[in-house]
Amino acid sequence: MEVFFYQAECGDAARIRFNDNSDIPKNILIDSGYERTYDYILKEEIEKIRKNREKIDLCIISHIHSDHIGGVIKYIKEINNELSEDIISNWFYNAPREYKSTQANRKTSVSLATSISQGDELHQYLNSKGKSFKDRLTNNLLEVIDLYGMKIMVLSPTNEKLDLLKQKYISKDTSLERIENETVSDAVSVKGFDYHLKLQDFDLAKWDEDKSIENGSSISIVSELGNKKILWLADSHPTDIVNSMKKMGYSKKKKFSCDLVKVSHHGSSGNNSSELYAFIDCPNYLISSNGENKYYLPTKESLARIILNNNRDYNLKYTIYFTYDNSILRKIFDVDGEDVFKKWNFEIVFNNEKKFRLKI
Repeated sequence: MEVFFYQAECGDAARIRFNDNSDIPKNILIDSGYERTYDYILKEEIEKIRKNREKIDLCIISHIHSDHIGGVIKYIKEINNELSEDIISNWFYNAPREYKSTQANRKTSVSLATSISQGDELHQYLNSKGKSFKDRLTNNLLEVIDLYGMKIMVLSPTNEKLDLLKQKYISKDTSLERIENETVSDAVSVKGFDYHLKLQDFDLAKWDEDKSIENGSSISIVSELGNKKILWLADSHPTDIVNSMKKMGYSKKKKFSCDLVKVSHHGSSGNNSSELYAFIDCPNYLISSNGENKYYLPTKESLARIILNNNRDYNLKYTIYFTYDNSILRKIFDVDGEDVFKKWNFEIVFNNEKKFRLKI
């Protein structure tokens, strides 16, 4: 199994490539960054998949924020303009509203709906093309979905969190919220980052959870192939993940073991709790962010909750991967001194290519 993480600024875009039980290659695309992410890397990657006579066997769009959904929106526009071929077979996507599915709707050209928001646009495309997609994905049953031997379990959202999203956007005239990664000149200023604090300076006993309805609606999953597990947290709320793990029989004493964690919400403080990482036994953590954003992500506080967790086994060396390599990210641990990595038994791996490949 290979896992590719694509540079999507402060956004998510990744792909799993694996062989099924008949040794046929399969691909799962998990989120797609911004529309510009498609131009930057995804168009090239999708074309390679097509030339290899493969498909994207499943596309998971975790939620409607533009740093996750934008890339496939640009892909859809190219398909509608006959510039690309649709090679996506199946979709996991929780639409933000309840729509009436009619034959008339299916005949509507998405290319004419230039003013609709991205979440609506994806739903309209899938409906107009008669594409099958699994809607209303929640952690209610914690059922295992088998995709060509790849087992997938949905850990979030809850039914309640998905209902909150649909209630917020119940009116077709309500514009869907967009999140744009604004690269601004003062984003590198110390005033917004917490990198001036040492790891041990954070009060990890205090924590406030993210209240974003859109983030709370994130589809987060566990993917499992053979004995290899990856935890894909999207922008999910950690209390929902912890509750799912409890239902699965895990606890701080009987921890959930996996090979890689895609850290929630680009390393935001409100989406990464000490309790969550007390439930996880994993040596590898990946953060999809370049540090050049108005939200000052990743936060060092979120990293401290991973590295200094009270329930951590310090005999297990942690590796934290970043999808970028730049001066901002390299400054995160400067104040801690060179011995910080040995003291807390972890290392940092940076990436300076458009895509970052991990073999698991």
